Amino acid sequence: MSLTLKIPGRETLVLDGVLCDMNGTLTTDGRLTLKVGKSLTELTRQLKVYVMTADTFGTAAAVFAQLPVELVKMPPQTPGADAKLDFLKRLGPQTHAAIGNGYNDHLMLKAAAIGICIIGNEGAHSRSLQAADLAVTNTLQALNLFLQPKRLLAGLRN
Repeated sequence: MSLTLKIPGRETLVLDGVLCDMNGTLTTDGRLTLKVGKSLTELTRQLKVYVMTADTFGTAAAVFAQLPVELVKMPPQTPGADAKLDFLKRLGPQTHAAIGNGYNDHLMLKAAAIGICIIGNEGAHSRSLQAADLAVTNTLQALNLFLQPKRLLAGLRN
């Protein structure tokens, strides 16, 4: 499973996976919409999907139990931004994209092959906006960039 992106005027990227922040990115107040769940399932046919969370609302296991994603709980003793970056580095930043919105997402957004910042119901931290390659206004738009990669290419081409 992979997604090859031949970006006009730039390098060709081969993505193996995408790291997604949970709260404020995939969920609102710890809840996942049916449409986002369906899009995540569809995306797992192309890429490995990791859902990263400190599980602020304590709902992560129940929310993602029926979805083919890998739930990654961030250790509470490690600052979130560093823990997410460390996880990305173990997977390989050159072959993984990242989607997030908060302060603790900015390091992984900057290091990932493609960083997508969502300006959603919780807003977006300015550092994450600056670190991202693209910004969108909701979760479905972010996931659809990978499901309909010509949209992604249009935003990334030189």
